[in-house]
Amino acid sequence: MKTMFAVVVACVLAVAMPVYAQEAPKPEAKPEKVDVTGTWDMTVESPQGALEVTAVLKQDGEKLTGTQASQMGEVALEGSVVGNEIKYTINIDAGGQQMTIVFAGKVEGDAMNGVFDFGGMGTAAWSAKRRK
Repeated sequence: MKTMFAVVVACVLAVAMPVYAQEAPKPEAKPEKVDVTGTWDMTVESPQGALEVTAVLKQDGEKLTGTQASQMGEVALEGSVVGNEIKYTINIDAGGQQMTIVFAGKVEGDAMNGVFDFGGMGTAAWSAKRRK
């Protein structure tokens, strides 16, 4: 009887041990939180060649506002920063026609890069470094 009890206990333990040995599921990594407030020197790779742009950004929580200036003029921007992902839009006058350009990318410390969509007519790369 003792032998039978010992066998049953050993079987129960053998079945239960793998359950206890499993690691608890790890929580999903939260995206890095960043603050992009400041002046950024950008390079926009347009179809006409590289364009130097200065962006002055102000972040309030996830809300992003500011301006973007180049040799073509200065425009307001609005968007968001969620984790380390940035997305904003500008509206420009392209020969009397309004065009919305959407910038999207990732922020890594004092640098960021991504792609922009110019009015649904194509995409191109951009990069930026925080001005010190």
